[in-house]
Amino acid sequence: MKVEIVTRRRGKEAVVEYDYQPRDEDEKPMILDVLLQAQVEEIPDLAFRYGCRARNCGVCTVDVNGRPRVACRARINEGDRVSPMATLPPLADLVVRRDGVARQMRGRLASAAQGNDLNVEAPEDYHALTACIECYACLHECPMHARNFHGKAPADISTGDQADPAEGYRWGNPFSLLKLQRIRIDPLTSDTGKEAALDHSIELGLDACVGCKGCKCGVGINLMGKVVQPMLEAAGDRLGNTN
Repeated sequence: MKVEIVTRRRGKEAVVEYDYQPRDEDEKPMILDVLLQAQVEEIPDLAFRYGCRARNCGVCTVDVNGRPRVACRARINEGDRVSPMATLPPLADLVVRRDGVARQMRGRLASAAQGNDLNVEAPEDYHALTACIECYACLHECPMHARNFHGKAPADISTGDQADPAEGYRWGNPFSLLKLQRIRIDPLTSDTGKEAALDHSIELGLDACVGCKGCKCGVGINLMGKVVQPMLEAAGDRLGNTN
C-alpha cells in the first residue's frame, strides 16, 4: 500500500512516498500503523505524536487528504496523503503546536459553582460534551479560529502576524465554546457563572458562528446542536459588537 507522508524540516515541506507492508493480507491499517512502520523501516527521524492508541487523548490527530483524522482510529487507503493539521502552526513533520488553544481558556473556565452537591444530576447534554478528547479536529474550516491567522494558513505566516500561542489565541473555536457551554449547563454553576461563560464566548468571537455551515467533531459530538446553537440563542442581539 503506497501512501504519501508530508514532512516539514526547517520551514520547507517535502512529500515522501512510503510503501506500507501489511502484517497480513486482511489487515486494514490505521493511519498510526503506517506512521509507526515508516519510522522503523524508512524514516527514523519522522516526527509525529501519539498517546493512548484508543481514541481517548486526541494528540495523534493529523490531516488525511486535507481533513483531520484521529490517527489511531482512522483507516488509511492506497494513495492517501498524510500531513500535519492545517489549522495549527507546524513544528516538525506531522507535529503541530497545540498549546495556543488550551492557553486561550486560562481564566475563562471558573465555573462560579454554588456548591459541590454530588446528588445533583447533570443533564444529558452535559455528559455528551464530556466525550471531547481535545483532538482539535473541530478547527477545520472554522471561521472563528481562522481569524487568528488573518485568513492565511498557519504555516504561511510569520510569527509577527499572529498572537503568540504561548499567550493563547485571541479568537475562539468550537473546542473553547464546548468548554464554556459545559459551564453554562452545569447544574452547580451559579447564574453569575453562566452569564460569565456566555460573555467569554462572545468575546472569543461567537458572532463568527452566525450563518456558519457547522463544525465537525472528531468523535461525533453534535457541536452545532449541543454547543453553538444554544449559545447563539442565548446571546441573541448581543452578537456583532465584538472586534
